[in-house]
Amino acid sequence: MTRHRIAVLSLLVALALVAGCGSGTAQPPASITCHTQYRPDAGDLAGASEQSLTVDRVDDVASRVQRLEFDTLTLEVAYQGSAPEGNNVTVVVATSDGEPLVRDLYQFADGGELRREFAGGHGFTGLQYVFHEAASLQVWCVPGDT
Repeated sequence: MTRHRIAVLSLLVALALVAGCGSGTAQPPASITCHTQYRPDAGDLAGASEQSLTVDRVDDVASRVQRLEFDTLTLEVAYQGSAPEGNNVTVVVATSDGEPLVRDLYQFADGGELRREFAGGHGFTGLQYVFHEAASLQVWCVPGDT
């Protein structure tokens, strides 16, 4: 009788695991939106500007970088649904001369990871601060369908 219970329990656990394998996949969103706040003087709100950049998903190997340019910093974002290293979002903050200061790669299995959000409403990237000379740039990205 005990062997029978163990066999049934093992079968139920296996079925639950198999049933859960495909149910967690979510289609990646068609686009993401990255929000910014640029401050020419990091310690002062005077002259601050807020802009957003919407980047469509590209489902091939060639990435298509979208840019936002500020006085001393540039934001570059690419969103690939299919690439050699898998689904990914690349966020780069560079100087106005093109020298990268920060390069972050967010890899994900499906769209579910992009829908996770850090506290404060700052999307799947969380709130990032980048400082260069006197300026600062705040960046956070969210799925485009939210």
